[in-house]
Parts: sequence; C-alpha cells; structure tokens
Amino acid sequence: MHTTRVGFAGLGIMGARMAQTLVREGFPTMVWNRTPGKARQIDGAVIATTPAALAADSDIVCTCVADGPALRQVLLAPDGVLAGARPGKLVIDFSTIGPDEARAFAAACGERGVGFIDAPVTGSRTGAERGTLVLMVGGDERDLARAEPIFKAVGERWIRCGEVGAGSQVKIAGNVLIAAMLQALSEGMLLTTQAGIDPRTLLEAVQASGFRSPYFDFKGKAVLERDFDTHFSIDLMHKDLGLFLQSASEHRIPTPTAASLRETYNLARAAGKGDQDIAATITALEEVCGVKIR
Repeated sequence: MHTTRVGFAGLGIMGARMAQTLVREGFPTMVWNRTPGKARQIDGAVIATTPAALAADSDIVCTCVADGPALRQVLLAPDGVLAGARPGKLVIDFSTIGPDEARAFAAACGERGVGFIDAPVTGSRTGAERGTLVLMVGGDERDLARAEPIFKAVGERWIRCGEVGAGSQVKIAGNVLIAAMLQALSEGMLLTTQAGIDPRTLLEAVQASGFRSPYFDFKGKAVLERDFDTHFSIDLMHKDLGLFLQSASEHRIPTPTAASLRETYNLARAAGKGDQDIAATITALEEVCGVKIR
C-alpha cells in the first residue's frame, strides 16, 4: 500500500483505466470527471465534487483530458485544481497537448508553488488497463523523482525527454509516425484487394520482412475483422496532427507527409466517423474508391 494520495481528473478511455490501475496498485485514489457517472465506475476510488476538492485532498494530481482547452478548465477554472492545491503539490498531465501549452500550464502552476510534469502516454487502452504504457515525460528532475512511483504503476517504461514541453513534443511526433504507418497499411490493403489479392497475404508478407511491426498486427487485424471499437479516436488523432503541424510551422520544418495525413482525417471526420478508432479511416477511403476490405 502506498501512502501518496493521488487525485485523477479526466476519466475517458485512457484516464479511467489508468485511475483503476492506480487503485489496483495500492494508491489511495480520488477521482473527478466532468460527467460524474464515469467517476462512479472506478472501483475503490473516492469521488471528488470538484477539481479543487480533488487537489485539496491529494498529494499528486494526475490529469488526462482531450486537449489544451479542457486542461485549462480543469486546472484554472474558479473550482479548478489550482484553486485547491497548496504549494508543494505536483500535477502530472497525461494528456496530449502542445508543447507551448504544457509550458504555459507549468508557469501557471509554478506561480502557485505547484510542480508540473507533462507525461503523455502511448500503448492504447490495453496498455492503460495492464499498466504497460510508455510515458514520454518533461519536467524538473526533483518533480520526476516524486512522480516515479506513479509512472511505474501505470507504465512499463518512462523516458525523460527534457524539461516541461519536451514530452509533448516527442508524443506528437510519435503520433505522426503512427498515422503514417496506418495510412500506408490501409492504402496497401486497398490496392491488393482491388487487384484480386487477399489483403491477409500482404499483411503476412509485411510481417515476415525487415519492416514488420507489432502495430501492423494490431491494426491490420482490426481492419480485417472490421473492429473499429475505439482505442484512439479519429478526432483525437486529427487534433494531434494539428498540434504537430502548428509546432512544425513555428520551427520552420516542412511536413508534407503530416499535412497529407491530416486530410485523410478531415475526410473521415466529414463522414461522421470522428468518434471511431483511427483504424476506421480506411472506411472513408473505401467509400471514395468503392473498394471494401474483406
């Protein structure tokens, strides 16, 4: 049993599973969510009425929300985390936000004497359930030392990327790689299908080659089985691609691949698929070319 009291705000696909993992790992855990029904689903956790109340009764507050504006509301609203957090407390943000946003939130926390770490995660909802996520973290070394027991509970590995904002920078770059891999696989499967070849043959050949990847097994299986149950939504990937393009523009880095990928996500969202898993982007492409993976 751990003595560190943990508060967790934001109980979506990832956050709910991470909070439940913290309970399972023996942390006294309090939870809050904008829709209270989700908080009641975390077995063994105490429910806070507001983010401020959550912070007042926690040593470390974890957040996992959809985007920067949502985090701003959780942290800076009149009943937000910083309204209840005393100096010396620590916020660990597991959301995927922009690096500039992470630094701005760290500054706001610092004005109250509260530490801040950006620690976006990868590993999908399965990793959140099993406590096997990979964390990309940015923050002060002393804050990271305090956070390490939390990192070890929810993840199998954490990588310090630098100061606050560096974790977010690495995460949005990684998500472009994920989107590109899925897009390439989807296009290859569509082409082989139209050419009269079983797309499973393509997947078998890819996974027997030097460019094999566990990710192709994961998403290739989802496409073949038409399993678009959401692990990572099209809306969230669209948001992350936007963050990447914004950061690239600020740093004057040309990004033709990321710009092209975002158009696929624009297409899928226009077709009303935003809340589906990113594997469902292939259905938007199928509708355009009149081919369906079977």
